Amino acid sequence: MALSSPQSTSQVPETEKDFDLLKCSKIENGKKEADVDLPTGYRFDPSEDEIVVYYLFNKILDRELPITDVIKEISVYDHDPDELPNGDFKHGCDCNEAFYFTYTEQIYSSEGKITRRTTKSGYWDLDGEEEEVKYGNGDITVGFEKVMVFHKGTAPNGIETDFIMHEFRLNPLIVPTHVLNDSIRAKIERYMVCRIIHEGISNYQPTFKLPPGWTARPVDEGEPN
Repeated sequence: MALSSPQSTSQVPETEKDFDLLKCSKIENGKKEADVDLPTGYRFDPSEDEIVVYYLFNKILDRELPITDVIKEISVYDHDPDELPNGDFKHGCDCNEAFYFTYTEQIYSSEGKITRRTTKSGYWDLDGEEEEVKYGNGDITVGFEKVMVFHKGTAPNGIETDFIMHEFRLNPLIVPTHVLNDSIRAKIERYMVCRIIHEGISNYQPTFKLPPGWTARPVDEGEPN
């Protein structure tokens, strides 16, 4: 489903209108994954709002990312998930998650304009309704999240697999109007972060709290997330 165009601030709720996305997402010095010297036990395990604010928004505006190469860019919907590199599924507590930036493709069907969810030999099927992504513990909606399950075959009779995808998009209403142009608007509408989980594998490792600006969920040492 296509995003609506960013609206004027007069249409934005007071809390979102006053939200300074540029300030809260700013990263001074990003690093490559190989240059991040962390003790054993650290895993890339970002929360939903960190994915949207620190990675998706900054990528759309071509700003610095916390870890510059940890999320690869790939056309997710041009590949079956089992075609993706096995080595990419190394993140999260179970070391079975891969993260990708991707563009979505809008196509026309009997239902009108929709987002293509088919791949070479299957399709991603929506599991539940789209959910709002809140910033921290507050009420600011920074993005939206869809959960999908990959099925082999042709809809609606495909065979369910153990690949699950969380697709994140930016909330256009919180983007400052002075940074908007046609290119940025197009990216807001079509550019996503996909978090793909391969439930068929699991190599559980505990995660720990990273310094501010980095990404990991705070959990006690040795305990699952």
